[in-house]
Amino acid sequence: MKYIQKLALPALIASLMAGSAFAAEGLYSMDKLEDADVFDSTGKEIGEVENILMGNGMSVHSLVIETGEILGLGGREVVVHRGAFTVVPESGKKGFTNVEYEVHLEMTQDQLKQQPEYSQDWWNQTSASLQKTWQETKRVSESAWENTKEATASAWYEIEEGAEELGDDIDDATN
Repeated sequence: MKYIQKLALPALIASLMAGSAFAAEGLYSMDKLEDADVFDSTGKEIGEVENILMGNGMSVHSLVIETGEILGLGGREVVVHRGAFTVVPESGKKGFTNVEYEVHLEMTQDQLKQQPEYSQDWWNQTSASLQKTWQETKRVSESAWENTKEATASAWYEIEEGAEELGDDIDDATN
């Protein structure tokens, strides 16, 4: 029973990590997503996608949204993290050559104003934090893998020992 408990946690972690690798729901063109119109939670157009930021796992980390620009002046760039927006193809503009997107935020304009401004300081802090998290994730994954190998080897050893004992008991009982 003890070796089963040793296997449970690493197996659970591995299954959760494997499941997230298959979570893709479709294909999106980064080129077409840049400059997409952005709408707040009330449906009002409030800006456009200025940049798409990727994490170490090559998934979208966040979007940089330019808001408040009038004739190319006075805009503010804010960072909106994945999970706070939805990307949808514009009605009637689907397909390989003419796809265009809209980004719908799950926040109001006032909530958007509270998002961090896209700046060198934000970039440096976020990049360092994500790198630290990435290294920790790799360390934990490697540790889980080693624990799984150790638990599996231990389980096989205990099964072999149990089988030998059972065989000896059967031999003793039949002789």
